[in-house]
Amino acid sequence: MSHIAPRLTRACFTGVIALVICVLSGPVEAVPKLNEAPKIDVYTMGVGDLFTEKFGHAAICTRYPSRPSRDRCYNYGTTDFRDPFGLGCGFVRGRSRFWVSVTTPEIMMDLYTFKDRTVYVQELELLEEQARAIAKKLRFDSQEANRYYNYHHYFDNCTTRIRDMIDEHTGGLLSNDSDTIIGPTYRDLTRRGFAHSPVLSITSDYVLGRVGDEYPTEYQGMFLPDVFRESLRTRLGAEPIVLYEREGPAFSQSPGAERILILIFTLLLVAPLWWCLSRGVWRRSMILPAVLGLFLGGFVLWFLAVLSPLPMARYNENLLLLFPGDILLVLLLAERRKRYAQGRVVIVLLAVVASGVGLLAQPLWTAAALPVLALLPFALGLADPLKKKAASAASDESEAAAD
Repeated sequence: MSHIAPRLTRACFTGVIALVICVLSGPVEAVPKLNEAPKIDVYTMGVGDLFTEKFGHAAICTRYPSRPSRDRCYNYGTTDFRDPFGLGCGFVRGRSRFWVSVTTPEIMMDLYTFKDRTVYVQELELLEEQARAIAKKLRFDSQEANRYYNYHHYFDNCTTRIRDMIDEHTGGLLSNDSDTIIGPTYRDLTRRGFAHSPVLSITSDYVLGRVGDEYPTEYQGMFLPDVFRESLRTRLGAEPIVLYEREGPAFSQSPGAERILILIFTLLLVAPLWWCLSRGVWRRSMILPAVLGLFLGGFVLWFLAVLSPLPMARYNENLLLLFPGDILLVLLLAERRKRYAQGRVVIVLLAVVASGVGLLAQPLWTAAALPVLALLPFALGLADPLKKKAASAASDESEAAAD
């Protein structure tokens, strides 16, 4: 029996060694790498149903293949959309507060799938030190002291923040040789996004100043997620992969006949005034629609210009066309009213001519229709004789009654 013990010992020892080898050789790749550099993924989302979702969205994620529990997505487009009034006031004053929120890729995908928005992902081919630097910047931006910023739709939004970060840590791969004009103006791009809503499209035409008629370069145009996605493909070789495709109907990207609607609305406002002219009667109530249209339009634009520090609101050529002081047309006496109207018509016509020869940038033709049609009768003195005619007709009637 003495010779059995050594054999049994050797067998046990061999079995233990084999077991250790099997354990170590099998799941080696599953062992977390403590110093693993992350993969950087950029997500871009398509248009959604809400008006705040009409220009798409972007997010950036860090992914650790051997430690999926560390995967995080950073969203620079987070704000309190439950308070649209406060959000709008903040935007006008240049203090629209947005911040960075952090979640997992799974939760983010569930959200945008629920919203039925197309989702693309692009993995960036970066050096390890570049990926680590971006991950470090994302962690820094997500800290409470650093996560807030003042949002601007064109120049500082959820997409431009990611664009600038990638450009900085890749040695300018996105900004180098990107001065080529991409085509449409900011105004045209805005009208495209609001193509579903004539009201929003018309509002943007009036409120958006001459900044809107500048032509963005490719780099500036990356404020739009779809332009950003294409630039990542062409400049960094990051092919987009569709993770989810919208099931609902596609959204129109072609502006409709909103400016024709402006002209129709203008004609409705001035129709009572011109009816008075055609019938030879004078009724103060009949001129109120045209005058109130001038007053309210001017009040809103001038209020924004005074209140907002944003160039898009302050440098607005529509301020030459609409003026809140036009309420004086129902307050001044006839002669002063005529002089005031003549001065206003001269300003409006000069603005239209300047726009026609290229001195002014904004499309003023539709906005000029209301002041021209509403002010012209007063400027030409056509309204004052009507008042006299009405008084004369009343006098004739009283004399006839006396006879």
